[in-house]
Amino acid sequence: MMTDNTDRPTHYEIKIHGQLDGQWQAWFDDLQITCTCDGNTILSGAIVDQAALYGVLKRINNLGLKLISVNSPTKG
Repeated sequence: MMTDNTDRPTHYEIKIHGQLDGQWQAWFDDLQITCTCDGNTILSGAIVDQAALYGVLKRINNLGLKLISVNSPTKG
């Protein structure tokens, strides 16, 4: 089992099909909403733990949005 000994939030980029406008900002807490040129949306920002990540994914599901990808970019 891998463990992460840091107490820092992890940065995520969650791509969903379609475009959300700024009125959804409160629904997705502190995640930044960015519309892409391909007609999709990226939610990005720090998420404190896996429970919080699952909460965001549940909100996406409850809205009936199509999840394209979930990425946690690594520092190079």
